[in-house]
Amino acid sequence: MKNILLILFASFLLSTISVAQTGTVTQPSSTVEERYGDRIELMGIKFKGPLVLCQVLIAIMMTIAFIQSGVDKIIDRSGNLAFFNEHFSNTPLKSLTSFFLSILTIMELAGGLMCAYGVYYALVHKTTIWIFYGFVVLSLTIIILFSGQRIVKDYVGAADLVPYFILIMLGIMSMY
Repeated sequence: MKNILLILFASFLLSTISVAQTGTVTQPSSTVEERYGDRIELMGIKFKGPLVLCQVLIAIMMTIAFIQSGVDKIIDRSGNLAFFNEHFSNTPLKSLTSFFLSILTIMELAGGLMCAYGVYYALVHKTTIWIFYGFVVLSLTIIILFSGQRIVKDYVGAADLVPYFILIMLGIMSMY
């Protein structure tokens, strides 16, 4: 297996750097756009560039994660409320768990739906503005969730939120 990976890596390197007859090394085009032009597509759908493709894929992932979480909070509200009551039982927030559960549900659904609409909007109108709006709402949602986990001293739960936050931040940063 190690040899196969080494061979694949070596062929990748050889395909990206061309060696001229004189022994000098010439670098490939500096950007994907210069190298491939408008050939960036996924399943026949053309994208403005690789960053837009990444934004759309991140938005699809966030749509799935947060709409599922929001719908779960609606379907099993009593179970989620019991979890929140137990989780926040030794904090000053214990009397506000029902309110916070409702706020989180709304924020998760709003951010997830904005990302879902943003994917559609990006494909039809060729702009990712709605994905950006969804990312902003979801980043605020994760900050609230992170704060709650830190308040109850659930450091593992707080750490589990960091990859989602980083992925959303990368999505936002790729828009500029």
